[in-house]
Amino acid sequence: MMINNIVPKKEWSVYELTSYLKKKVEMDVLLKNIYLKGEVIRPSVSGDHLYFELKDLEYDAKIKCVFFWFDKSVEIKHGSKVLVKGNVIFYEKEGIIELKVSEIIDIGLGELFVKLKQLEEKLRQEGLFDSKYKKEIPRYPKKVGIVTSKNGAAIRDILNTIYTRFENIQVYIYSCSVQGQNAPYEICEGIEYFNTSEPVEVIIVGRGGGAFEDLMAFNSEMVVRKIFESKVPVISAVGHERDYVLSDFVADMRAITPTNAGEIVVSFQNQALEKLNEYHKRMKSAMGKIFNMVKEKVGILQYKLYQNSLANTIAKRAQDIDLYCNKLSFAISRKLHEAHKNLKNFEKRLADANPESRLSIARTNFDNCSRRLGEAFKKIFQQKEFMYKVNLEKLIALNPLNVLKRGYSITLHNSKILTTIAQVNNGDEIVTQLSDGIIKSKVFFKKEGAESNV
Repeated sequence: MMINNIVPKKEWSVYELTSYLKKKVEMDVLLKNIYLKGEVIRPSVSGDHLYFELKDLEYDAKIKCVFFWFDKSVEIKHGSKVLVKGNVIFYEKEGIIELKVSEIIDIGLGELFVKLKQLEEKLRQEGLFDSKYKKEIPRYPKKVGIVTSKNGAAIRDILNTIYTRFENIQVYIYSCSVQGQNAPYEICEGIEYFNTSEPVEVIIVGRGGGAFEDLMAFNSEMVVRKIFESKVPVISAVGHERDYVLSDFVADMRAITPTNAGEIVVSFQNQALEKLNEYHKRMKSAMGKIFNMVKEKVGILQYKLYQNSLANTIAKRAQDIDLYCNKLSFAISRKLHEAHKNLKNFEKRLADANPESRLSIARTNFDNCSRRLGEAFKKIFQQKEFMYKVNLEKLIALNPLNVLKRGYSITLHNSKILTTIAQVNNGDEIVTQLSDGIIKSKVFFKKEGAESNV
């Protein structure tokens, strides 16, 4: 009954809640000028302000801190153990509690950072970071192994970079934890897997960015030693450019980001493709110029070849023969015309004279002259016809095309007919004239003598 009589409070808006919390925090005197001791995580300077997180030295707890108008002469590093003084503030727009620092005192490096430095120095003394042990990253790898989490952003960045720039590459992924207690063991198993079970040409070991403690798996001594023992070149790609882990020092190459690791793997392929494309363009341009030059020269040679060809020579001779025939026919016609004219004159003179005897003599003389003239014309015509046939037979007999039709050929070099092998050398280009066309060839062998076997 009492529960039913309780009057519920009104609903709060987000603004009302954040405003209430802001007032509570600002009015609480216990949150004013407090001192906190902890380890600095991911410090960054923006303008004159210092932003960092303060991690508890014993428990997994941390708070964001801001130091306005920070004195830059004071060096605050990641992992530094500090004592800070300040007021707790609440940002109502974002609902975030921060510590507004007014003083900061460096009281020594955090224990985790100290242990890490000690391990780094130990491994350096053993020579694990020496450059003489670094293996060369293959220029054109066909198989790449990646040891990282399949669900992280790093694997997407690496794959996008590789396949965007070069598709013809096989990528194998060994998914493992990249933070937590089991991460070092799983990372080592991935490196061993790509050394034995699935051999590759290069291994990328890494993850995306994170807090200092999130990257500790790659500071593990067992991971560092496993990378050193790897027979396959290893690229360390952990976090961002500002993040350094021990795997960066022992690896054969450090990539400032996972994306950069993908770029390193395919960088030489990209350069090779770019050079190949450049050479292709240059070769295409050069071949175009050469083709145009050769085309122009071929046109000139074709014209010269036509002018000096046997077919053109025969055509000219045939034209000469036609001209001579026309002249001969015209001369005969003129002679006949003159004879006919003379005959008419004789007839006229005969008619004028008219005496019987003179007419008889004249007729006899006329008959004789006509007969002799006919015989002379016939003889002249026969002689001309005979000479025409003789010349035509000689021309036909001397026509090289008829010789070529019997299986013979004419070989030319530089538009000159070859009569001896001394006129050519090995490598010279020659042209062979057959009855139905020409053949271009190059001299690879020559031998003196009339033997047909070569």
